[in-house]
Amino acid sequence: MGGLKKSKRSSEFHGILLVDKPAGMTSHDVVDRVRRIYATRRVGHCGTLDPQATGLLVLLLGEATRISEHLMGMDKSYEGTMRLGFTSDTYDAEGEVIPAPEGWDCPTLEALQEAATSFTGEIEQLPPPYSAKKVAGKKLYEYARKGEIPEIEPREVRVDDFEILELTGENHAVFGVDCSTGTYVRSLVHDLGQKFGCGAILTELRRTDFGPFRIEDAHTLQDLEGRTTKASLAEVVIPIRRAVPQFPPAYLLPTAEAWVRRGQAIPHNLVQMADDAIPPRGSMVLLCRLNGLEVAVARVDPAPLSPPPKALRPAMAPWYQPVKQFSIEPPDEAESGEDVPAPLHREPAGTEGGDTG
Repeated sequence: MGGLKKSKRSSEFHGILLVDKPAGMTSHDVVDRVRRIYATRRVGHCGTLDPQATGLLVLLLGEATRISEHLMGMDKSYEGTMRLGFTSDTYDAEGEVIPAPEGWDCPTLEALQEAATSFTGEIEQLPPPYSAKKVAGKKLYEYARKGEIPEIEPREVRVDDFEILELTGENHAVFGVDCSTGTYVRSLVHDLGQKFGCGAILTELRRTDFGPFRIEDAHTLQDLEGRTTKASLAEVVIPIRRAVPQFPPAYLLPTAEAWVRRGQAIPHNLVQMADDAIPPRGSMVLLCRLNGLEVAVARVDPAPLSPPPKALRPAMAPWYQPVKQFSIEPPDEAESGEDVPAPLHREPAGTEGGDTG
C-alpha cells in the first residue's frame, strides 16, 4: 500500500482533502486509509456518507481539524436512484425489502415531479429508523435492531431542489437533491413513495457537492495511494484559507503574530485586508502571515475583551480577537501563496516589541 512511512512528528499536512468515497466503505474506513497514506492520526471528516453511498467526502488534515465546526453546516447536493413499488425498514435496498401489493401503477414522471416539489422549502422530516440519529443517548439503529420504536421528534430541514430527472426500466427514477445539512435523502425517497401508496426505496446515492467543494476535484483512494512523495501528497491538500471562504483573510504585519500567538486581540492597523475593507463587527476573519500561512481564526470586536498591552492602547478599532489558533510550520519560508496582498509599507509606531505590560 502506498503513502508515507509513519512518523513520530505531528502532521506535516494541514488542510482539506477531497476524497471520492467508493461504495462498501464507511466514512471511518476512508479516514483510516488516509491516516495510513499521510502517516498521521490527525484526520477527521465532515458529513458522514452511508456505506453504500459514494461521492464527495471532505476530510480535514492536521490543524484543519480545528475548523470542522465551520464546515459541518454547509449545504450538500446529491444524485441518486430510487425504485418505486417497494418499502424497506432501512428506506434503502440494504434492509428487508417488501414489494407493494399487486396491481399498483407506477406514477408518471410529471406526477413524481409535482410530488417531489411539495417536499422543497423548509420541511419537517423524520430520520430513518436505521440511522445514527441519537434519541435519549442511543442511536436509532440500536433501537431498531432490538425491535424497539422510540418516540422521535421531527426535525426541520431545508430542501432547495428535489428534481426527478427520468424514469428508467423496472420502475427506477433518477433524481437530484440540493439540501441543507441534516437532511436524510433516504427519508425524502421513502416519503415520496408513501405519497403514492406504492413505496420507494433508495438504490443508489452519490454526493456531488459539499459547500464550495465539488466531486470533480476529489481524488480516489487509489490515486492517493499512488502518491509516494511528500510533495505529491501535499499538492492535493487544499489550504485552510481556501476552505473557509466565509472568513476573509487578514494579513498580519510581521510584529503582530507574536501578539496573536499569546491570544491577544490586535487592532486594525496591524493587519491588511483586501482593498483595505473593514469587516463588520461580530464577523470572523482568518489571520494569516504575508505568505498566506494561516495563524488563527479571529472575531472582529469593537474593543478588546481585556485591557490591551501598553504598546497597543492608542491603536484604532476594530480589534481582532483570536478564537482558534493554528500551529503550522511552514515547509518553506519562501512560500509565496496565491492570494497575498502587495507588501505592506507601514509599521505603526509603538508595536515593534513583544511588550505584554
